[in-house]
Amino acid sequence: MDKKKKLKTFLQELLADYGKETDFGDDDLLVTSGLLDSLAVLRMVVFLEEEFGLDLAERGFDQNDFDSLSNIMRLVTP
Repeated sequence: MDKKKKLKTFLQELLADYGKETDFGDDDLLVTSGLLDSLAVLRMVVFLEEEFGLDLAERGFDQNDFDSLSNIMRLVTP
């Protein structure tokens, strides 16, 4: 499974956990729209570190990095 598909599947499962609609576009806002909260962002961080080997503690990030599939892909695709 490619990175984007794996990431989208994770985000769909995360949205489902929060009882939200799981269909979204690459540029749809997930956090600032209120679909996902800070706890969901922490879950994303753990997923990205485990699945893609990112060290976000060293790199640093802000909420906007996790606001859409496109933004997150920029983190995982050098």
